[in-house]
Amino acid sequence: MGGRFSKSPYESTIFRNPCHHLTVSPFHLVKYNAARMWKRVGPILLILLLAFGLRLAALTSLPPGLTHDEANHGREAIGILDGILLFYFPLNYGSEPLYSYTVAGFMALLGEGLFALRLVNVMAGTAVIAAVYTWANRAFDRKVALVTAVLLALSFWPLAASREALRAGLLPLFMTLAVWFFWQLFVNAESQSRRGDMPGKRTFALFADHPTTLLVIGFGVCVAVTLHIYLAARVAWLLFPLFLLYLLLAHRPAFGRMWRPTLAGLLLAALLVAPMFLYLERYPYALTRLDMLDRPLNDLRQGNLLPVMRNATGALLAFVWPGQGDQFLAYNIPGRPVFEVVTAVFFLIGIAVCLWRWRQPNAAFLLLWFGVGVLPSLITGATANTTRNLAALPAVFMLPAIGFWAVATWFGQRWPRYGRGVTAVALTVWLFWVGVTTINDYFIRWGQSPDVRGAYQRNLVEALAYLDSQELDGPVLLSTVYPGPAHDPSIALVLAGDTDFRWADARYALVLPGGQDTLAIIPASTPLHPAFAVLAGPQEAVPLRPDDLDPSFTLVELEAKAMPWDTATSTAPGAGVNLNNAVTLRHAGWLAESVEPGGVAELLTIWQVQDPAQVGPIVPPAFTTDVVLFTQVLAADGRPFAQRDSLEAPSWAWQPGDVILQIHAVPIPADAAPGEYPAIVGIYDRASGARLPVLNETGAPVDDKVGAPPLVIGEP
Repeated sequence: MGGRFSKSPYESTIFRNPCHHLTVSPFHLVKYNAARMWKRVGPILLILLLAFGLRLAALTSLPPGLTHDEANHGREAIGILDGILLFYFPLNYGSEPLYSYTVAGFMALLGEGLFALRLVNVMAGTAVIAAVYTWANRAFDRKVALVTAVLLALSFWPLAASREALRAGLLPLFMTLAVWFFWQLFVNAESQSRRGDMPGKRTFALFADHPTTLLVIGFGVCVAVTLHIYLAARVAWLLFPLFLLYLLLAHRPAFGRMWRPTLAGLLLAALLVAPMFLYLERYPYALTRLDMLDRPLNDLRQGNLLPVMRNATGALLAFVWPGQGDQFLAYNIPGRPVFEVVTAVFFLIGIAVCLWRWRQPNAAFLLLWFGVGVLPSLITGATANTTRNLAALPAVFMLPAIGFWAVATWFGQRWPRYGRGVTAVALTVWLFWVGVTTINDYFIRWGQSPDVRGAYQRNLVEALAYLDSQELDGPVLLSTVYPGPAHDPSIALVLAGDTDFRWADARYALVLPGGQDTLAIIPASTPLHPAFAVLAGPQEAVPLRPDDLDPSFTLVELEAKAMPWDTATSTAPGAGVNLNNAVTLRHAGWLAESVEPGGVAELLTIWQVQDPAQVGPIVPPAFTTDVVLFTQVLAADGRPFAQRDSLEAPSWAWQPGDVILQIHAVPIPADAAPGEYPAIVGIYDRASGARLPVLNETGAPVDDKVGAPPLVIGEP
């Protein structure tokens, strides 16, 4: 095969054989090269286009709202744009920083909101397919790489992870990039070995060889990046020293060529990640997730193997066995395994093939990647394994691809006449079935489930959209089960920006901004307490889907002047008491004259906010005040025998002049003797337990509690 230019400036000879010359025009040469290029890159480009389309479709409406974890990442990103720059974010039990900063960059380009928040993982989830294809094509072959890419594009788990606004969604991409750099080091070392380079010579040339140095830097940086994404990366990096151990046992010359660049890359990663761990050592409140996950490890240290064995069994069955998958409905159809039945069979065959070929470095590396990546769920169990196992996601979907081609090769060797055709048909039917199953399971079964809509706070999302279509005049009260600062208010911040909201659970509390009339959104799940019905003016009900767990919300005009309790001139016990110049108690009274033993006594207190900054200290993780109202019914010896500590109109959202109405539902013991009992109320900081002081006319503290009207317990 050779080539030369012909005499004609418009023709060229590109092939030569003993018989003749074939001349073609430059146009045909370009067309020929384009065809070759398309054959090489066209399939993966089509797969990436398909994956991107599935991940982008209806992105802001499915998932059907926001979980609190997702919303808090959006809140962190908005805070970054407002100049709140942290090394580690304390919300969500502690969050590594990379995802929130990436979201902030997307929001700076596309605007603050849900689309920019979710688009980050759409892009990462598509990019990881290209990265996995590139590595699989190098480490195995193109057939395995293409099938792996299609499985990643079409399967439920990677699709769902790419549409969730969770920081763990970045982990598969950067884990794969770290693997690619590492494997390039390995391949280069093997190539140099075949060329006759001695291990000792390579040692001295490590940092003089620019390609090797760049690969080491890329490897170290990517490992460091994974540790800035998600907690599971704290074990994922073990893949690389474990592979070195494998080389030491099975391929000692390769170990001699690889241990130095691997060590250099890991040391670079340690150097880059050290500031984050130093920050956590100084501010331990920023990370509490480890405390929530250490019970199985404590059992293991005490010699109790059963919990870890039970968790590991459940975590492995979650890949293939119906009913054993992740039970967390926010991320999965509860119990749905990672693979449907056909892919599960190929997955198991793929594991068996890699075990059979364990002396081949690519097979051993893939098994190690899978094992290390699923290690967190082997310890904690199957629940939430769809996030904890994300470091293993690329390896997980390579295994059924390997299993399929092993079966296809076996079939083709025994029936060569039919092998190619049967393989093509089987592959098409299988992958089509995977896609159809995923579309049905994700977009219909899961996406339209009332339970999922409830978990993603669909009622609140619809209420915020409704308010956005209205012309609001003043603050709005939103009633919710989750009024805490790191819960539904984070959802409102992402979806509605800086709209002036107050928050309460109307079953127990209300807030009247500035003590004035206000519009309130009251969902079916948190209706007005009967005592508050007297404040309700004009109402408008807005229905949602009738099968929703929270099927409607009501717009209610709360009329402050309709309050039957005289808060201005009340002479009831405790009225007019000043607590630390933060709030004044305006009214305290039992809703019923008496209560029977075993019943629930309800005390109504009404407070007016003076200075919310004085109500308590600013505390993490939300860096707001976090106080609790307490109500105690006292026995003859002065000790409480009935008590309720709660605050359903959290202090973090209070503004000067706000009026807070709180129902204290105090359960009375069944053996309580009839009689009249003194009662007290007060406020304390949740974290420290320190009570807010009661001040006299001169501003001096005189007590840490306020006397309330006595409670009458009647005859049973």
